[in-house]
Order: sequence, then C-alpha cells, then structure tokens
Amino acid sequence: MTVRVGVVMDPIEDIHFKKDTSLAMLHAAQQRGWKLEYMELPDLYLDGGTAMARTRDLTVHMDPDDWYGFGGSQERALGDLDVILMRKDP
Repeated sequence: MTVRVGVVMDPIEDIHFKKDTSLAMLHAAQQRGWKLEYMELPDLYLDGGTAMARTRDLTVHMDPDDWYGFGGSQERALGDLDVILMRKDP
C-alpha cells in the first residue's frame, strides 16, 4: 500500500532550495515510494462538514534549477490522506 502524504505549505516556488527542510522531508518521503500531494492554505475548505482540499500531485528533485514538478490535480477529502504535514512559515 502506498502512503499518501499531503503537504500544506507556502508557495513551493518561493522556498530556498539549499536550506528548506520541507523540501528535504518531501524528498525523503518520495524516496520511500510515498505519493506526495501539494496544497496551499487557500486550497483547504469544508464541504458539508467534511474537510477537503484541492491538491496537486507533486514530484521533488534535488536539482537547484528544477526542484519540483506538478502532475494532476484533484478534489480530495483530507481524511483520505495517510499523513498531512503543515509546513507554513509563521
């Protein structure tokens, strides 16, 4: 069974590649074969009392010129994810 990891974070294009721990965590999860789903705070919502999100499939790379890529997008109940990481700057 594949572990599905949702990550709520600031815009990924704005992170600092060399020092961002979120990227390191995501890369480690991906190396384990886990599926990554990216979302930002405005993507979270309630639908009839169910916590939902608009997520995008995420792939991360340890390349300073091309460290992420997006795949398909979906509307997802947050309860369908195995793990949700909140990686927002304060």
